[in-house]
Amino acid sequence: MPDVFEVLGAAHRDVELMLDRMQDMIGAPAKLRDQGGALADTLITAVSQHEAAEEQYFWPAVRRNAGDGGSLAAGGIEQEAEGKKVLAELDGMAPDDPQFVPLMTKFDHAARAHIAYEEQQVWPGLRAALPADKAYGLGAKLARATQAGPTRPHPHTPPSPAVLKAAGPAVAAVGRLRDAASARDN
Repeated sequence: MPDVFEVLGAAHRDVELMLDRMQDMIGAPAKLRDQGGALADTLITAVSQHEAAEEQYFWPAVRRNAGDGGSLAAGGIEQEAEGKKVLAELDGMAPDDPQFVPLMTKFDHAARAHIAYEEQQVWPGLRAALPADKAYGLGAKLARATQAGPTRPHPHTPPSPAVLKAAGPAVAAVGRLRDAASARDN
């Protein structure tokens, strides 16, 4: 099993690749019209699951272990909350909607800034403070939580690990039912 940094790094690279593909599509309107909606759905699902897992396990670990962890976690959670708001607006929006490209561009910038924040400002202190066995254990928790996480953004859900652990499975199940009813691929 990979450690927390490998799990998060792989997820970050996947998101960056999807954002790169979306930017390419934005430059090719026919491609955006034909494939942009499916890619947006995939991106929304991946980010929703990733952020829910981080809020349950990663940010609490940062608070407990990293120097200035409280401030670092608060900054990361605030960035994620803003991203969830944009994703909630994008959820179900057709690529030919006049707001699609501006919102996707806004999310692209926010997501890339958030990834840089985590990797450059948060990871070094956590990496120095977290023993290897804890880093692997946290990686396993994140991987499991990501797979079980909600497939849609929930910007009004408090980023509390206890709330997410208690309500998360039900929210994820409802989201998956909604996905199936709308024929959304995941």
